[in-house]
Amino acid sequence: MRVAAIDVGTNSVHLLVADVDVEGEITVVEKDRVQVELGRGGLDRHVLTADAMARGVEALESFRQTMDSLGVEAIEAAATSAVREAKNGSDFVKAVREATGIHIRTISGVDEGRLIYLGMRPELDFSKGYALLLDLGGGSLELILCDATRILAAHSLPLGHIRLTEAHVRSDPVRVEEIAAIRDATRLGLRRVLQDIPPGVAGTVVATGGSARALARMATIANGNPEPQHSHGLVLQRGDLKRLTAQFVQTRRGKLSEIPGMDGKRRHTLATASAVLHQALKTLDYPELVTSDRSLRDGLLANWILRNEPELALARTVAWPRMRAVLRMMERYEEDEPHCNHVRDLALSLFDGLSGLKLDSSARRTLEYAALLHDIGHHIAARDHHKHGQYLILNSRMPGFTAPEVAVVANIVRYHRGRPRDSHRHFKALSRVDQRKVEVLSAILRMADSLDRSHNQFVVGLEVADDGTAVTITAKTRDNAHIERWAADRRTRRLSNVLGRPVTVVLEAADSQVETASVAHS
Repeated sequence: MRVAAIDVGTNSVHLLVADVDVEGEITVVEKDRVQVELGRGGLDRHVLTADAMARGVEALESFRQTMDSLGVEAIEAAATSAVREAKNGSDFVKAVREATGIHIRTISGVDEGRLIYLGMRPELDFSKGYALLLDLGGGSLELILCDATRILAAHSLPLGHIRLTEAHVRSDPVRVEEIAAIRDATRLGLRRVLQDIPPGVAGTVVATGGSARALARMATIANGNPEPQHSHGLVLQRGDLKRLTAQFVQTRRGKLSEIPGMDGKRRHTLATASAVLHQALKTLDYPELVTSDRSLRDGLLANWILRNEPELALARTVAWPRMRAVLRMMERYEEDEPHCNHVRDLALSLFDGLSGLKLDSSARRTLEYAALLHDIGHHIAARDHHKHGQYLILNSRMPGFTAPEVAVVANIVRYHRGRPRDSHRHFKALSRVDQRKVEVLSAILRMADSLDRSHNQFVVGLEVADDGTAVTITAKTRDNAHIERWAADRRTRRLSNVLGRPVTVVLEAADSQVETASVAHS
């Protein structure tokens, strides 16, 4: 399945598109990033400016076009501190939804830390003990202490590089006093975490975020090494950060792009990022950090896989996407599985034994799907469960089905009780061919359901004799099946009317005593 993860951050919005196979393995298809600086100009007032919102919507419209062209089937989108803290954050979420159809979930700092952990965990080395994850974004700094199985402590601090730049930097180049103020703010903020994350407790510090990676690239080149081909696994020493910060103090903003390795789009806030990371390593007593190119968007994808594990498990054992969709709905709506499977078997036995139905080649499979789903409406209420079932099917995403196929299945479920009428809106909307299919298959399903009315699977087999002029259904039972006989008596006439010939249902117990349920004539 092709899945997209979108991280709406304070500085940038990120897109990750990947194929997820039935084992949960990921193959990256596309990555994109747009630096929209959503938090610029409004973090201190807890608002998103009109310009920032417009930039964000425009970037997500571009992502929507990319996803549509790549055939994305599911989208996970999350917004972090800028949207989380903004008084008009919900307005931005609504604007994105109206413009693109993308539903953004605004996540808490705790949830942000959990997703970062999920995204980074597969590539973390715990051989030296705990790992401390630092995610420096535009609005916040996330710190996550973890091992291979769990998060031990997580904190989200308002120490993002855009936030602190807007609060403390007024000069060009940045002044020593401004760097000192940023470091003081970082030191004070980190006091909150020292009880949960004592200095030196982790064996490894891993940093994610574009600013940390940009600084590591610059330090690598400054130390006389070749320019790195990527930004994953770079080692950034505390001393490197001190030297880079001093260089920023001496360089006007217009000249920063001339520093080897500089990411020009980040030049306005890299001095702040360097000061924050340097102070974090100093306060937490670590000599260095290692960069990672995994991030929140990888966590969104990992979280989607965890949440959809039941569906992936089905995909490992069920090859056909339509059957997977049906089985997933059965599980979601907590159907009586033994009953629904038994009704499916009885319905298919009836279908196979009847002659002259004049239905297309898909009818048998359609009947199977409807039989498996016929009772999902009980999830809402027992009364009118056939109507509730129709509603759930019509309003569910069913991979592999076309819209007309979904409508036929929904109507068959609707009419396993009652009968179709031209005044019924959803039945009336069907083509005449599909209306006939619904009439026949719902009558068959209605009869099959009656033969397991007790939900005890007393009817163990069916024999159907149909010579074109009359139908005899012999139901073989393993026990007294009085409820099934009573139910069949009430539902035989509907099948007879649809077939245009009399239908007789006989219940035959193991001792070969025969009970005639009913004989109906059209």
